[in-house]
Amino acid sequence: MPFIGLDREGRIQRLNAAAAEWFAGLRAHPGRTLAEIFGDDAPIVELARRASSGDVAEHDVVIAGPGFAMGRANIQARAVGDGGFVALTLQPAPRLRAPSPGAQPSAARTLAHEVRNPLAGIRAAAQLMEREGGPSSTLARLICDEVDRINRLTDKIDPAAALDVARFAAFNVHEALERVRALVASSAPSLQIREQYDPSLPAIRGDRDQIIQAFLNIAKNAAEAMAGQPNARLTFVTLFRPGVRVRTSAVAAARPQLEVQIVDNGPGIAPAIAERLFEAFTTTKPSGMGLGLNVAADIIGRHDGRIEVDSAPGRTAFKILLPIEAEENP
Repeated sequence: MPFIGLDREGRIQRLNAAAAEWFAGLRAHPGRTLAEIFGDDAPIVELARRASSGDVAEHDVVIAGPGFAMGRANIQARAVGDGGFVALTLQPAPRLRAPSPGAQPSAARTLAHEVRNPLAGIRAAAQLMEREGGPSSTLARLICDEVDRINRLTDKIDPAAALDVARFAAFNVHEALERVRALVASSAPSLQIREQYDPSLPAIRGDRDQIIQAFLNIAKNAAEAMAGQPNARLTFVTLFRPGVRVRTSAVAAARPQLEVQIVDNGPGIAPAIAERLFEAFTTTKPSGMGLGLNVAADIIGRHDGRIEVDSAPGRTAFKILLPIEAEENP
């Protein structure tokens, strides 16, 4: 299980092998502070500060920082001795599974469900009117369009609703990317979309629909950021991530990583939101909800993956790491 020891200034004094593997690539080495890695306002940093005056534990803590997101973890923090030292123990949050019987849905989900039910009947009636033609067909089309718009609004009420049940199975990551390519191309026909795939990559295990949603959220954000830009280009890249092996629990083996890159040649990520990129409601779009990247990070984290971001004017690359499962012996 990942363990980190901090001094009174929040500097890392010790981390075990599991922590070093989990935070691989983040320069989480002795002498650096948690704030330097995750940002001064990150939940893990605040939790460590609170531990100096008493033991604390929190579940489902977002593990993210400037340009990366690693999903969520359960964290225990406790003071050690009288010198202000703090010990952090992290347990990566479990993958999403089917909800337990009798689990209560959120109020937002209940509202969305109750709104969708009558809307389905209204839309069906409007479609019948439209097929009959006549002067009412234009009005019927308008009704259908408005029903679709309200449905989209209910999706925004609880965008994580589709994550309740994860069905893990082996699939080819290129199939997911090709679905995303088709969806983005249909809404942004002037956008150039290219691919650089490594055909030798093995299958991954996960919920194919959820992975598609995560990739789509990132790709749509990129396409919207480049709207109206001449020669706008989006590139999908897949490759094996050499030298990186990540352990996601105390008993799991460290696994090699497959990398998916979604790269655009847009204006880059605004510095004002770079440190909060994966937080909910972080957006610069007037009509945006700021939930797309938050949901994408949650999906990837629940698949034992992580997201890294490199951004500068003219090139932004979202790098999604997903574990490659070891082949089972026959």
